[in-house]
Amino acid sequence: MYHHISPNEEGVTITQERFAQQMQALEDASYRVISMEEYIGFMKENKPVPPNAVVITFDDGYESYYRFAYPEMKKHGFTGTNFVIVSYVDMPNPSLPYLTWDQIQEMKKDGFSFYSHTYNLHIKKSNGGKEPVPALTNRLWLDKENRLETEEEYRKRVKEDLLLAEQTLKEKLGNEQSILCFPFGAYNKTVLEIAREAGIQYYSTINDGINTQNGREFVRVHAGVPNMSADKLLAKLAKFSDTGKSR
Repeated sequence: MYHHISPNEEGVTITQERFAQQMQALEDASYRVISMEEYIGFMKENKPVPPNAVVITFDDGYESYYRFAYPEMKKHGFTGTNFVIVSYVDMPNPSLPYLTWDQIQEMKKDGFSFYSHTYNLHIKKSNGGKEPVPALTNRLWLDKENRLETEEEYRKRVKEDLLLAEQTLKEKLGNEQSILCFPFGAYNKTVLEIAREAGIQYYSTINDGINTQNGREFVRVHAGVPNMSADKLLAKLAKFSDTGKSR
């Protein structure tokens, strides 16, 4: 799991050099990068995947994915998946640019894939408490009416957002699979129910771990953080297998 690539490392941002070192380490250690679609085929239809298979994922849809990650992965013959905040695509934001549809469609032609990080719910808002809360998982405070959303209003808002994201991705990219990556990693039983109603079957979390064939909620290995050297990443992957290699 990665987010952003920039010269200044902090939070979930790493340098281009660190990312390149990690990609080289994966290749040198004989990890086999597969596409998200190959992984879904393994999940749904028991299609084979190679030993030491990994999927490279990014969240949020920053332009740095196109500028730095995309050419680096191509150099190694790798592919990747980016979970984009769909309403942010093509959005002008000079301080932290997001991907454009032209960039996404170019990468799509090269075998890269793009799925939902919601349409516009990667935000925190008030629910009447002291601190803002994730908009996907909480009923929100309606200032104009001076009240909390009803459960029905909340479910309608979330479902409409998820459906709009899916519709847009299908129209723009021809997506055949529906995958939702939870903003801030926040989800609950209600969100899963609403997502299933919207036709979404697979979910990407920020929980650390390795996946098996039976799960519908993907876990991921945190790699895009400062101080995660290539050696540390390989050691982290290795710890998830009794044999010393990721499966």
